[in-house]
Amino acid sequence: MTKREKRRFIRELISAVQKSILDRVPDMPEEWDGHELRAYIAEKFGETVVTVGRTGHYGKPYAKRTRDYRNTVIERNL
Repeated sequence: MTKREKRRFIRELISAVQKSILDRVPDMPEEWDGHELRAYIAEKFGETVVTVGRTGHYGKPYAKRTRDYRNTVIERNL
């Protein structure tokens, strides 16, 4: 992916999650404040992530890619 494509992907993903969260505001309890909202937002973003382990749906090649991703995040302090 080019840098431009990465930026576009990121903007579209964030916008989609933002829209789905904002659409549910009327259903949220009045007593929810920053604590519950942060947890809810984190869960909604978490739902967009493909998590794969050794027994994951995508098998060993995808598990290697996930490990490589985690290593890169650590190495580059992202």
